[in-house]
Amino acid sequence: MLDGFGQNELMDEPLFLKVRPGDAVLYEKDQIGKVLSFAGGSRDPDAPSLFQIANVDSGEIRWIHGEEVTEIVCEYRTTIKKPSSLYEEIKQL
Repeated sequence: MLDGFGQNELMDEPLFLKVRPGDAVLYEKDQIGKVLSFAGGSRDPDAPSLFQIANVDSGEIRWIHGEEVTEIVCEYRTTIKKPSSLYEEIKQL
């Protein structure tokens, strides 16, 4: 949808907003780092603006700005599984 100035109202969110701790990201042209944690910005503390990463080759731990992330190489997502029925039976004993 276009607004009155010809700008797209529904802009894609920046890539760094999709990054979560545990993800492997590409930065500085050819460096890959594992995201350890992030710090939010002053306007929105929940939106990551700085990432603490560990370089997968050298092990160096450093902080990078969100704009330096050029690609998410591998996402780390956990899923919560429903307990098995055997677990439920034991729990009730």
